[in-house]
Amino acid sequence: MIEPYLIKLAVVFLIIVIFLGVLYFVFGRLSFPIKTGRSGLIKIKEVKFLSRNRGFVLIEVKGSKILLSFDEAGFRKLKEWDDEKDDSS
Repeated sequence: MIEPYLIKLAVVFLIIVIFLGVLYFVFGRLSFPIKTGRSGLIKIKEVKFLSRNRGFVLIEVKGSKILLSFDEAGFRKLKEWDDEKDDSS
């Protein structure tokens, strides 16, 4: 017969594995804006991850906003616009 402490050990191990899996899923899906604390000309406004190594970055450079995509191959510029224009379409 299985000893009671082995059953307790297996249950605790299972709870820890499930907890770590939930944490990985939650924090892997969330993307947090990066705050630099510097007052330079280049500001990272937002970062959104689509998967592990893919996502979008919105940066602001001298009043212009630039939307970049990134993946294993590198960065690509998707769109650039000035702050004066309102492209809400």
